[in-house]
Amino acid sequence: MTIGKITSSQQNIVFASVRVEDDTFIETHNGTIKIDYFIDESVGEEFTTTKWYGRLKIKMSNIIESGLVKLVIYDSPTKNIAYHDIKITLSPPNATIHLAFNPLPMGDYYWELERISGNIGISVVTNSTIHKAYKNGIATSDWDIESKIMYVGDKIDKPIAVVGDTIDSGVTTISSGSTLGVVMVASVEKNISRIDDTLTNDGKILTGCWFAELED
Repeated sequence: MTIGKITSSQQNIVFASVRVEDDTFIETHNGTIKIDYFIDESVGEEFTTTKWYGRLKIKMSNIIESGLVKLVIYDSPTKNIAYHDIKITLSPPNATIHLAFNPLPMGDYYWELERISGNIGISVVTNSTIHKAYKNGIATSDWDIESKIMYVGDKIDKPIAVVGDTIDSGVTTISSGSTLGVVMVASVEKNISRIDDTLTNDGKILTGCWFAELED
């Protein structure tokens, strides 16, 4: 195996069944007057989707002091089911949070952003009339939060690897879990990465991919 390339002579194309963003979305506000709200404990927003969706975008506004937040997508404000969660470090002056995940079907949901540390502002819209926002776990009609829910399309088969494809072996490397080019278990040879492996750029492998050369 040549580090940096998929070289298995027995591998042609590997397909994954995925839902790809289709450039449609919904917003959790319908107004235009935006101000900073500095998070005390938590903020959240209820929303209803009419299609499958796979990414959430939240506009942070004024980060005075770097801090840590936890973002979770729940079934409702009662938080019976947690679908996806992530902890994110935010730094001044501002940022947009992106949470990409395995798509969820149409329905009712609630996202909540918990402040763990730092002095962190989020963009809220004071003349929005949707009134689905929450402040410290309590519904509020003062504003709605500036966020978007990105829709995805129907499932399609997408090629994820072909012989000769390059692997990111210089810009970003795996810092935990599997090791590039090392036999991990008897049935998985020359492992590239596994789901939840962390990266040196503070990212994480969302979908594991690997290949094996099989004997005839």
